[in-house]
Amino acid sequence: MQLKNEHQQTKKSLSDKVSGFNQTIISGFGFGEITRENNPKEYFAACVFFKIHSLGISIENSILTNDVFLSIYLFRYVYELYIKVFYIFSGSSEKEILTRIDDFFNNKKWRFDIIQNKINDRFLPQDFKESHQKRYALLSRFVHPNYESFRLSLNRTDDQQFEFLEPNIHLTIWYSIEIIKHFSNIKILNFHINIDQKKLVELQNMGT
Repeated sequence: MQLKNEHQQTKKSLSDKVSGFNQTIISGFGFGEITRENNPKEYFAACVFFKIHSLGISIENSILTNDVFLSIYLFRYVYELYIKVFYIFSGSSEKEILTRIDDFFNNKKWRFDIIQNKINDRFLPQDFKESHQKRYALLSRFVHPNYESFRLSLNRTDDQQFEFLEPNIHLTIWYSIEIIKHFSNIKILNFHINIDQKKLVELQNMGT
């Protein structure tokens, strides 16, 4: 992969951001034994955290190989995970939160547009319904075998592909951090103590 100097510098900065994220969140694994039966909220949060941590390796690989399609998949996955986390924890009561957690683990089929609209606005960024959903809708077109997805690599230079990849990585990290920050705010799994919150904010703002 041959990138222009400016893109090589951006790639280095992006790699540093992802590496910093992965190193920062690893301290969150300091929680004890939990079970779905005895600690349903903590168990759900732990499952989400394990997934975010494992995706960190894929994010690094996407940058290393300039894999645009992987960057789209990662953003779309974390975005949907973000929506489900905030839908679950915006339940109006403890009972509703626990019911939604059960629904998740029982593979209840949620219509994505419906659960988005049920999230309390205080859980979402100010411009979420405008800019964030538009980005998700745009990238969702590329995850199916169609001409648009083929064109991601056809007749595109490495630099053009990197320009498409870069914002996807920033967004993937942004949403991953939002999920962890929410768990920290509600003081679940001691993330507010074990994970450097100031560093999370710095990483979230880096390059955006």
